Amino acid sequence: MKIGIIGAGFAGVTAAQVAAEAGAEVTLYSAEKMLPYFRPRLPEIAFEKRSNIAIKPLEWYSEKSINLKLNSEVISFNPDFSVVVSDNSKENFDALIIATGGKSAIPPFARNSNVKKMFTIWNLSDAIAISEQAKRGSRVVIIGGGVIGLETALRATNMGLDITVIDRNSRLMSRNFGTKASQVIEALMRKQNVKLLFDTSVSKVENCTDMTVKISLKNNENLLCDFVILSIGAGFDISLATKAGLNTDKRIIVDNELRTSSDGIFAAGDIAQFPIPCSAKEALAQGRIAGHNAVAWLTGEETRTYNPEPVIMRLKHNDFELYSVGKIPANSNEERILEFDAAQLYRGCVYEDNTLSGVQMVGSDKDFMKLWKEMINSNNA
Repeated sequence: MKIGIIGAGFAGVTAAQVAAEAGAEVTLYSAEKMLPYFRPRLPEIAFEKRSNIAIKPLEWYSEKSINLKLNSEVISFNPDFSVVVSDNSKENFDALIIATGGKSAIPPFARNSNVKKMFTIWNLSDAIAISEQAKRGSRVVIIGGGVIGLETALRATNMGLDITVIDRNSRLMSRNFGTKASQVIEALMRKQNVKLLFDTSVSKVENCTDMTVKISLKNNENLLCDFVILSIGAGFDISLATKAGLNTDKRIIVDNELRTSSDGIFAAGDIAQFPIPCSAKEALAQGRIAGHNAVAWLTGEETRTYNPEPVIMRLKHNDFELYSVGKIPANSNEERILEFDAAQLYRGCVYEDNTLSGVQMVGSDKDFMKLWKEMINSNNA
């Protein structure tokens, strides 16, 4: 009973553990040279010199009888469960789990760019490169004001760097918070001496000198900085799945047992398409179910069902904290404010037809989990 797992993020490692503990011979493929790690902790590597973010130590994989193949990029797989790696080696399995995750979205101005001081913050090599660059330059522009962009900005300010965040929207975190909450987020970021530019986007990034980078904005302004960090969201590479004949949309289409359109091939984590985004908690849950169901498909055991829960967006760094789950208020009639201080605090809920459908908090998590459980229970009623 051989199971191949492509992708060694949280979902892939968890699936490997479950399948191996069930008696499967598991091979786990990672395109990276380093041990599988917690991707959300990359800003810590970039600016706070955290030394270890590995999910598990090397010996753990041997103890679990998981054949971990590092620096082994899978270039194709097929419905017959064969896998081809970048060194042209090929291996056959009895079932496959695809857990390749996402990748950093690259905007048009950054594609084929020759600017060496422009980085994403999506993998460990990115974070290490940023860490080295931060020792030599103090002016940083972060393009993208989402949760990763804000966390990166906050951690960078700890090093005394001069930070500017560019957001093409009219306010911060508009996908996760209403207008009043965004107002508080902006105030707290400015309190940390982070410069914020709204309602504009980048048209071009180019080398100005050997030491500086020039950013041209679509409002005709220019910025000079020492290096640039791109943080504008995730993209998904479905090319392998499409070539293998799997049904895809923006990601790989799966059912509630994480089965793809091809028998014996499962998908888990960011690459598996669900209406809500995949958090670390959900990746763990999906990995467990995919690992179990891949074994069950081979043995005839009972399969398990994945029931996604609304994902909590959270960011806590020192005294800066954000929490959001569910729907954001579309108008004042939906918004029920519990506490509001434009300079430092927002606690509010969203109600649709008198049913709690969203909770957002900035500067405090008071009663957040209580309200989240209430929301879950009302949705399941």
